Order: sequence, then C-alpha cells, then structure tokens
Amino acid sequence: MQTLKVNVLPGFHVNSDKPKDEFLIPLKLTWQAGPLEAGTITYPKPEDIKVGNEMLAVFTGSFTIETHFRARESATPGPAIMTGKLRYQACNNQMCFRPSSVVVRLPVSIE
Repeated sequence: MQTLKVNVLPGFHVNSDKPKDEFLIPLKLTWQAGPLEAGTITYPKPEDIKVGNEMLAVFTGSFTIETHFRARESATPGPAIMTGKLRYQACNNQMCFRPSSVVVRLPVSIE
C-alpha cells in the first residue's frame, strides 16, 4: 500500500470522490500503466459542510489517499516511479473553479 498526501489550501474544499450532487466533479486518482498494477484506491471519509442551502461531501485541509499496488510479473526489482493523475474541483463558499488535474509521481521500490 502506498499513501498520497493531499493538502487543500485554507478557505477551500474539493468535492469528495462521491459528491452528493451528480453535477459536481468528484476527486479522482488514476494511475498510468507501469511496473505496478493499481488495485483498490481508498479515499478518506468526507466532511459534510453546508454551502448556501446545500449539504456537500468534501475534503478540506490535509488528507491521504491510499492505493494498493501489486507488482506485474514483468516488473524489474529495484526503484521505479508510478505516474498518476489527481483530478479535482476546488471551491470556496462562494464559487467553484474549473476542474483541474495535477500529475502525481510516486517513487516505489519493487522487491
């Protein structure tokens, strides 16, 4: 299992991986093919906040996302890098910004 630490700036939140409204952009971590195969991705429990008249399931502050990996049969032992993408929509209590993505590079050791 590998852990990705995420920090959301004070005053902002990102929608959870399972937002309550189908029109909100969920937080989503995806991994490219590499020496490891991504299995289960586990997000933290979201926080419910009230914005206007709606209750939203969001993440704020610092939190972690866990990914369970397993080595492919063709993987060469030693250090490697797994590359992924974290898609999110940042919001404050007045507005949401355009969805965005950030590239994630995770150093791993294959044994």
